[in-house]
Amino acid sequence: MELAAGRNVLSRLHEKVLGKDQSAFLPLLLNLDENECRKSFPFLFTDIDTSVARGKFLFRKSDQDYRGLVQGRIKDGKVYILTAAPDTLPEILHQRTAILSQIHRALVTSPSPLPDGYFAFCINDVPKNNTWAFSRPNKQSTYNTWLMPSFASWSWPKANIGTMDDVLDRIEGVEEELVGSEKVDKAIWRGTPWFNPIGYPNLRKDLLKATKGKEWADVEALSTIGNATNSLNIESFCRYKYVIYTEGVTYSGRLPFHQACGSVLITAPLTWITTSALLLRPIEANDLMSSGEDRLRRPGVRRSASSTSGPQAMLSPVSTWQDANAIYVHPDFSNLEAVVQLLRSHPEVTQRIAQNQRESVFQRGYLSLAAETCYWRALIRAWATVAEVDKEDWEVNREARVQQAAR
Repeated sequence: MELAAGRNVLSRLHEKVLGKDQSAFLPLLLNLDENECRKSFPFLFTDIDTSVARGKFLFRKSDQDYRGLVQGRIKDGKVYILTAAPDTLPEILHQRTAILSQIHRALVTSPSPLPDGYFAFCINDVPKNNTWAFSRPNKQSTYNTWLMPSFASWSWPKANIGTMDDVLDRIEGVEEELVGSEKVDKAIWRGTPWFNPIGYPNLRKDLLKATKGKEWADVEALSTIGNATNSLNIESFCRYKYVIYTEGVTYSGRLPFHQACGSVLITAPLTWITTSALLLRPIEANDLMSSGEDRLRRPGVRRSASSTSGPQAMLSPVSTWQDANAIYVHPDFSNLEAVVQLLRSHPEVTQRIAQNQRESVFQRGYLSLAAETCYWRALIRAWATVAEVDKEDWEVNREARVQQAAR
């Protein structure tokens, strides 16, 4: 009776905040049912729905020593680890523990039973077929890789980051502090130059080259001697009007934190996508600047062909800046300065794009714990509908391991 009453209170609270600024309420709503999740976060499940549409597949057991691989089972609302690769890197060990913790949280807060089944996820920059992964290439592929939430949704054990909800609280503090005052009128970036995606092997070096000595840029490579003295707390990026995002070997885990800022996100077209990257609504820089002053005062017509060089992003650019929450620039950043100067000259454009980003990602709750648990439950349900398992294969291998351990 008490559980039912509590459930009714949460449902009434959910109805009250639905469609409004949910960021203050949704962290409390970890037990949304499937319909409530879809209603609250209509753009959250795009990759899951696309993956299901590919149809059924044979889900076989993989080599248990494959780097970063964890194979497991969900049964009666509990998660079991069947195999875990013998990894020793602290980063991998933390990330796989974070993912298992997220799965457990999604299971124990589910308002209805989730289906039993087998699963596999991989903590690896190179996606593995028939697994869950943090990212996948932003192009058509024969690989059956399903996106899962970032480990940062649980925690990121770095001194200047921490848990997701703590970071969002700190970002909220920065945004509230800067209400009615000017943010720093520069483009901000910190990072290491040598982590670059295959599609853009000189991405970060080109950024440093394009911004060297520019008064509009606060762009620096992190010091590699001891603790970097020029590093920033993740929320401090939100103090700047323009935040530059660069991919690493694949994706970069800082993207969702930048998306929580009320700042203009500037990036080269993404070659890797994540669950939060799918929330981007970018406008291409050349489209933004192509029609002069008149274009900035009214909606324009999108160009028929992309002007961006390099691999083309599958995330479709939007037609007008009024709808954008990010800006795509050339991968060599040759038009970055022109973009920043345009934004400086048109504060209404800057304000609109920055507001769109914070509103569409943070204020709608897409970075909340509620969204994370909704996503995990949807992933588990959807995977169970299309993953065809030879139970004998999984169970025989499990019994062989038990017998070997007993010898």
